[in-house]
Amino acid sequence: MGGFKHFTYLGAVTLTFGLALAFAAPRLKAQSFDISLKFPEGEDIGAPERTGGGGQRGISCVTGTIRLTALTPMNNLITTISPNPSLFWYVPPTKAQSADFLLLDEQNQEIYYTRIPLTHRSGIVELKLPDHISLATEKRYLWTFALVCNPDDRSKDHFVRGWIQRQPLQRGITPAEELKTLLDQLVNEPEGIKKRLQDEASNYAQERIWAETLMILARLYQQFPNDSAIADEMQELLTSVELDNISRDCLVYSCSVETQDAEEQVPKSGRVE
Repeated sequence: MGGFKHFTYLGAVTLTFGLALAFAAPRLKAQSFDISLKFPEGEDIGAPERTGGGGQRGISCVTGTIRLTALTPMNNLITTISPNPSLFWYVPPTKAQSADFLLLDEQNQEIYYTRIPLTHRSGIVELKLPDHISLATEKRYLWTFALVCNPDDRSKDHFVRGWIQRQPLQRGITPAEELKTLLDQLVNEPEGIKKRLQDEASNYAQERIWAETLMILARLYQQFPNDSAIADEMQELLTSVELDNISRDCLVYSCSVETQDAEEQVPKSGRVE
């Protein structure tokens, strides 16, 4: 069953998959940091905007000066080496009690759907794709993240959508399973693994692997909120993709918005058909 029917406002969307992915030359490294966390600018590939739309009719269910925003590169293509990476969004203050996440393949077939509980305050939502999801390499998937403003009228949703693509593992890049082991070690021996993970984040950034770059920096910043070097690296990353309007502090405490590990899917009966 095509997943678009669950989001009625997407019925007319005709995004084209399979476009060649080409990136512009990397920017110069920042001079004030030991390592560079600038993310190289990618070519415009025609992806949808990474800031929220919708909710045009009636009273909006969101407030604040910053719109619903996907934490993605400027071209809104999330690159990853993982079969089931983490994704992040900034959610403004909202009356919505939940958000829907939908992942489609190149044939618009539903790969995964879940409903995410929200609080009414602003912050970062992190979604970890579950272990049973395995993105194929070099295929592009369409994701949609929608604030359910009115369960009875999905045309009032505020939503953002974009693409995700798993890249083949290249020489010199740490595999996803090894990275998971390193992140697990961060809990037990944070000082011993910190520099290694900073270097890993820089390596992923220079190879234009977004999901792992952001996830590593988020974990480091959560573990070391008072470390000025890590704070600067996080700021450099966000600034390089023009997300510096999103407070990096939100990545420490999630700013009161619930995080979600996506291990449980909402029953089909809970969807809006």
